[in-house]
Amino acid sequence: MTLPLWHIALCFVPLLTVEIILIIRCKKEFALLLQGAVLLGLVALIPATLVQTLWLKLFSGGHFAAGSLAGLLVFSILVNGFIEEASKAGCLFFLSSKKISFTAFLLLALVAGLSFSSFETVVYLINGAKNLFVRFFTAELLHAMCSVCSAVTVWNIKAKKRGGYSWFVRAVLLHGFYNFFYTLGSGFIACAIVCLIASAFYAYKAYATSKTQA
Repeated sequence: MTLPLWHIALCFVPLLTVEIILIIRCKKEFALLLQGAVLLGLVALIPATLVQTLWLKLFSGGHFAAGSLAGLLVFSILVNGFIEEASKAGCLFFLSSKKISFTAFLLLALVAGLSFSSFETVVYLINGAKNLFVRFFTAELLHAMCSVCSAVTVWNIKAKKRGGYSWFVRAVLLHGFYNFFYTLGSGFIACAIVCLIASAFYAYKAYATSKTQA
């Protein structure tokens, strides 16, 4: 399938918007780190996609998910939530916690999450998806917010601090339940939006906490 270039460019509007804002507000040295975060988001998409594809082939994941609501929920949490959040969190370990502040680490995680979702949107478009603008205000934002939540766990591990693992669990569950309700569609879309709002709340909470520790 051949896509118009402007369709592909639109996929990166949220990412570029956030990048421009951060470049204007932050130090010039931070701009290079932002580009590294964009690269990490792309890198994270590769193993996530490969593992998800392998899951579907080996375990007939699509049939398993379609069998019951419980099956769909498990599928959403494991395949969409855990695999994608684990892949993003894993790539965040490449960011140095010694050279940047906790706040900067979370901002880079935000950009990495947006990068992941932007490239994922391109993949969906190639596969024939039509809901581009819906993804701008739902899935892309969810990825960014959940990435910030996961970053709290990664930061604590890198800083050898106790606790903080619940943040990653929170990201996985919010992501998984969002996909679950979004897949059900119809009246359940409101529940998916609640998951999105919750992810934004926790991401802001993490950011506010990082400012107090600066």
